[in-house]
Amino acid sequence: MATGRTISASFLAERDARVIELCDRISTSIANRIGDANQRRKFVSDFGKTSKTRDAGLGVGAGKLQRDALCTRGKQGKAPFSNRNLRWHPLVVADAVWDCAKPIEEIRIEGDELLVFVVEENGKRRRYRADKAHEMKERYVALPEHWIPHVNLLKGWSDTQWTQNSCVIPMQEACDWQDAAETFAILGIAVAVELFGSDFGKVYADVAEILAQQRIDANIKLPSSLFPTERADITNCPVCKVSIAENAAKMPERQREKVWQPAWRRTKRGEGEESSIQIMHVNPLVEQELRHNASNVRYGHRWCNVAMTDHSLDETLDFMEHIVRAHNRCQ
Repeated sequence: MATGRTISASFLAERDARVIELCDRISTSIANRIGDANQRRKFVSDFGKTSKTRDAGLGVGAGKLQRDALCTRGKQGKAPFSNRNLRWHPLVVADAVWDCAKPIEEIRIEGDELLVFVVEENGKRRRYRADKAHEMKERYVALPEHWIPHVNLLKGWSDTQWTQNSCVIPMQEACDWQDAAETFAILGIAVAVELFGSDFGKVYADVAEILAQQRIDANIKLPSSLFPTERADITNCPVCKVSIAENAAKMPERQREKVWQPAWRRTKRGEGEESSIQIMHVNPLVEQELRHNASNVRYGHRWCNVAMTDHSLDETLDFMEHIVRAHNRCQ
């Protein structure tokens, strides 16, 4: 299967670079509000570090904020999905046409091993190879009908061929650059305040000012109406309403049984703790609407995130209410 980096991972369009630079300024501003030097360095290393790449860099090239807010999830397999890419990447795939993107004209295959996407730009047809897809001027979508003529060839492609064509992102994970930047800011504020003890009012004001001064697009005013203003709305888990610094639903900490792990491998066991934080979408991502934005993205407890699966918060609460009533646990 395709296991390498996304194609052209180190190549950024001018806007891509400027958005990452904006987020780096936000990260630096947040870090400067963390009083303890060791804690400040930990914030930068674990959360705030940025990488001028499409996929957040190899390994731990960037911190958790860039990986969660700016980039799509890592994907592997015999498909053209990027193994992480910027969420405002202009080439998406979907099952149907939505207002979020303009359909491409067709897919061609160059030399039997390189995808080429034909789009209409300013009334003219233009070809973009897989390694140049990030240069498209607006968001385009490749639909099932565009892939069907090539199915017999594509199903025989090797892992190497898929890796060199990992150039698309799923429509449901896409968003506009300003939504990604605001999400980066919201997640950064939550972490700095709850996990590193920063003053909410000061951090929030600093970040809001940086967003307001963005020069990437003069027609876009930030912070937007989607940017929350209340501390609890930013720093608490959206499911259990408890601070992300505390155990989920304030439940007693569970002692997990130890299991053997090879000493020579980096362990991720801590990420599996029930109260470790994970990115959450209050309303699940869908193809027909761009939902990765500052009103819908939060950090929450892993336990709460797992409980939601791919349902909305309202659906999750309805489910929980039924379970509690079925067990006569209502007060």
